[in-house]
Amino acid sequence: MTQHEIISDKRTVWVNSGETGSCIGRFGPMGIDIHYDLVQKSETECLSCTHEPAKLADWQRFVREMKQFYDVVIGEEHKPTWLKE
Repeated sequence: MTQHEIISDKRTVWVNSGETGSCIGRFGPMGIDIHYDLVQKSETECLSCTHEPAKLADWQRFVREMKQFYDVVIGEEHKPTWLKE
């Protein structure tokens, strides 16, 4: 199992591939970016991307899809403080 690095600053969350070091996921105020890893072959880099102001439902989607696509569990300690319940 490949370890992934999760970094957050209470505003944005980044998930980096343990294999390549590339950013495979990002969640921030302007949406979601979940990308294929550099070692995966694809005609597009996006697995799941949005480009509009993020809401709580988007956070829940990001957490769910990082688990689905990469088996990465994003803990509540990484949840941005600006999200409204």
